[in-house]
Amino acid sequence: MTAAIRRFRPVEPGGKVRVVATSSPFDAALFNAGITFLERRGMRPVYDDAVFARTGYLAGDPDRRVAQMRDAFRDPETEAVWTARGGYGALQMLPLLTPHIAELRKHPKPFIGFSDATAIHSFLMDRCGFVTVHGPNITTLGQIERSSQRQAIRLLAGESDAFHIVARQMLTVRQGKAEGVVKGGNLSTLVSLVGTPWEPELKGSILFLEDVAEVPYRVDRLITQLRLAGKFAGVRGLVLGDFTYNDRRTERSVDPEMIVRSSGLPATVPVVANFPAGHGERNMAFLLGAVATLDTEAKTLSYQVR
Repeated sequence: MTAAIRRFRPVEPGGKVRVVATSSPFDAALFNAGITFLERRGMRPVYDDAVFARTGYLAGDPDRRVAQMRDAFRDPETEAVWTARGGYGALQMLPLLTPHIAELRKHPKPFIGFSDATAIHSFLMDRCGFVTVHGPNITTLGQIERSSQRQAIRLLAGESDAFHIVARQMLTVRQGKAEGVVKGGNLSTLVSLVGTPWEPELKGSILFLEDVAEVPYRVDRLITQLRLAGKFAGVRGLVLGDFTYNDRRTERSVDPEMIVRSSGLPATVPVVANFPAGHGERNMAFLLGAVATLDTEAKTLSYQVR
């Protein structure tokens, strides 16, 4: 691999994957389905009883969740750390993880998850210099389409074709080609970091955004807040994932043109929508914190590997 993704370490066949609960409690059946999926794909998922903790709407108190993260990264046998579920709670962990940045930097390994895990992705990228994996949580592994399941496994195994994502269903909103470090994740979670000591640095990035169950005016408000906070300044490319919501029991999607207008991005910045990642059945795994090229004509997001 080139320097762009040198810090991404693939999981070896039979590799130990530590499952941690960073956010909300989860459904046991969905959790078990995800664990079974990984075992059948030759991985060795492990977890302790702490993942089943429940404190109201949280999977245990913040100290307990941070302890799981630290133990997972410090364990020399663990090759990857995978979130059990999204929801809410990861933001609470950042002040408690900050004193341990030096410790975490000594043990780089893939961190996988999406949605509320966006807060931890941003922290590990900006504070620790890690390359992470935006991909399904354990509780969604058994529910997503097979191509998304295969992509997650191939990417973690370091297979070359997994770093070249061809998404024919992508819609070109603004044409062009851009290169930059891929950042972002769940829009609501990303906005929650603005104004905190862990506010993400997005300048020079290819910014990925997705959200679920947020109606158009709320998405507009979130995008506008990012723009007013200066977070779109210097963004080189914009990738929009799943933005579905229910309108009188009918599933609809937020208009990507509205998002682009509210972002205030220059007309020269390439933009694509309908990228197959987010809260739907399509949730293709891809790297965060690594340099990639977005090509709207080829409909690809490609990382450089040798």
